Parts: sequence; C-alpha cells; structure tokens
Amino acid sequence: MLWLRDRTLDLSRPRIMGILNLTPDSFSDGGLYLDPERALERAKTLVAEGADLLDLGAESTRPGAEPVSVEEEKKRLLPALEAILELGVPVSVDTRKPEVAAEALKLGAHLINDVTGLRDERMVALCARYGVAAVVMHMPVPDPQAMMAHARYGDVVAEVKAFLKAQAESALRAGVPQVVLDPGFGFGKLLEHNLALLKRLEEIVALGHPVLVGLSRKRSIGELTGVEEPAKRVIGSVAAHLFAVMKGARILRVHDVAAHREALAVWNALWG
Repeated sequence: MLWLRDRTLDLSRPRIMGILNLTPDSFSDGGLYLDPERALERAKTLVAEGADLLDLGAESTRPGAEPVSVEEEKKRLLPALEAILELGVPVSVDTRKPEVAAEALKLGAHLINDVTGLRDERMVALCARYGVAAVVMHMPVPDPQAMMAHARYGDVVAEVKAFLKAQAESALRAGVPQVVLDPGFGFGKLLEHNLALLKRLEEIVALGHPVLVGLSRKRSIGELTGVEEPAKRVIGSVAAHLFAVMKGARILRVHDVAAHREALAVWNALWG
C-alpha cells in the first residue's frame, strides 16, 4: 500500500506512473508540454490510457542537462500542477529543490520524487511535515551534470542497495511516513550497471519498501535494441519493465501508458 496524503494506492498489483515533463529539454519529449493547457490535456490522456498516478517534472535531469533556477522551475510547474490536481488523480512532483517541493505540497501534491535521494535535510523535513511519502532514488552524486563521470562501481547492486537502505532509514526516523525506492536506472550508470541492477532487482525489493523502476525510452533500451529515436523505444521499454515486475517492482514510471497497461493486463492474468 502506498500512502498518498488523503488516499492510498493498492500495490498488490503493479501500478503505472505516467511521465509528464514540463521542460524544453527532456531527452524524449522536451518542449511538448510547457504550456499548462497542453500539459493538462496530456495528463487527461495519460489517465484515460490507464495511469494510476502522474509524475510532473519541470527540470530535466538527463545527463548533461543544464540546471534551472528555483523560480523558473516554479514557473513551469505550479500552473500545470494546480490544474492537473483538479482531475483527482494522485500527482507526484519530480524535483530536487526543497523550495519547489514546498510550493507543490502547499497546492496538494501527493508524493515527492527526489532524484538526489533525500540528501537534503530540508526535503526530508518537508515530507515529514506534510505527511507525504517520498521516492528515494540513487544517483552517485547529487548533480545530474556530473553523475556520468562517477559511473564506477565495485558491485553496483550492493552499493545502490546500501545507499537506498541508509537514506530510507534516515527519512523514516525523521518522520517521513513512507519511502519508495528507485535504483536510478541511467543516473550515473552505464548499460552494464543497469543490467546488473535489473537482473538482481529482488535484492533491492528485499529491503521491504515499494520499488519504482523507470527505464522508459532510456539510452540503455536504445543500446540493447538499436532503436535510436527515444519515442520509438516502446517495445524494449515494456519488455524491461515486465522483467522488473517479475523481480518485484510495484511502480513503473513510463511515457507510453497504454502499451504498459495492455502488457500488465496480460501479465496479471498469467502471474498476478
């Protein structure tokens, strides 16, 4: 069960988190939904296709992406968030800035998705104060511009697991009601690291917290399939995510909701 402020989400079956990037430079759909009206229409489409919750982000964290100011991130995020909350679907906010998270939580955001893994004590305090769960993601350093320079591991699974365990325990001690763990596929990780994490995902699931997986359209899928255009990496993304579900993942963060909904419908009938 995932606690989302005024509601819960049953995780006895895998759930779909629809991605909505309010950015000009995200690797797959940058610039498509900067306008709040277009963002709202996209949110309606994702929900109609079967998204159980939405993840809104207003700063790209792809490798090498330029950071944006707090004010610019708020300008992109808050009008769209306010409109989308009216749909009644749970909304996660993908941000690493406590100042942005504070405004999103005031509006009623249900979940904070922090790619830096709750390294900032102010973010932890905010989630505790508002009683919201947080996604704790692994990234070797809290800077997307520098993360690929740190893609060096002895045992990537052991190191990611240790980080997630420590950050989760620290957040829970501080009063955060629940954490979701994200291994951070592609964040400071090469193909070999992503494959190792996926093959041994059950070791992270064993920590006892819901696990979120986000491989949608990523470079690793392109490297495995030979598909260069991110928007065309749908089949490879679905295959990787179904494997993650077999390993125990409970939330899939995806661009292509309808394809994942259909795949999960079959998976649930066979294995659920």
